[in-house]
Amino acid sequence: MLKPQDLLVTLKILSYEDSGNDHGVSARDMQGKAWLLNKNDLEQISFYDSEKDEVIVSAEKEDFEQADLDAIDEFLALGESNQDDWTYRRLAKQLFISLSEANQSAKRAIAAGLLTSRGRRGVRVNRPALVDFIRYGAGIAFFTERGRIVRGIPTAYAAPVFNKVFASSTEYPPVWPCARGTVKGVAISPLYKSVSKAVMIDSWLYWQLALVDIYRIGSAREKDEALPFLNELKGTKGCN
Repeated sequence: MLKPQDLLVTLKILSYEDSGNDHGVSARDMQGKAWLLNKNDLEQISFYDSEKDEVIVSAEKEDFEQADLDAIDEFLALGESNQDDWTYRRLAKQLFISLSEANQSAKRAIAAGLLTSRGRRGVRVNRPALVDFIRYGAGIAFFTERGRIVRGIPTAYAAPVFNKVFASSTEYPPVWPCARGTVKGVAISPLYKSVSKAVMIDSWLYWQLALVDIYRIGSAREKDEALPFLNELKGTKGCN
């Protein structure tokens, strides 16, 4: 049976495969927009949202240890490109999971058909299967309900990469609860507990996970509007 972290690992491998592409936005660009800069003093947790003319006060407990912040800074210093020579050890560190968890997740993803084993040449993402699973299965296998109003990292149609594409369908946007988030919204559970840390070093992974959340919580209209973006993962504009 697939677990949420198996899809997370698959998406991270896809991020590695596409690391040579110019995605037009970096994780550093998202700092201050989707989450607070690491150097910000969390004792001053209120954040003024100039676009909405309101103060957002966090009720979320800080869940980042200093080691996590140091790791994020280290990964950002290395940059997001030229990572096609990835290893499971690097993957585990960048997803903030254990090495054994990364290996087990990859094995389950191979068994489910999301990844294809190439022997000594490693694994590749089975993109058609991944697209089909996100479109038809993610909302069932990894269903989540909307929660309370919190401070968090915007996701689904509210993520910065999508917020100019989709018209907001609710007063409060969906967010992953996080004390370092910059948006006041409706809480939804991230795909996995380490997501809020992992996206801070990988803007492409953030894009993918926000896209997955559209298919986890979005309306039928939002899912239809997201289909061209989903098809980009498959490498074709015309799957239906």
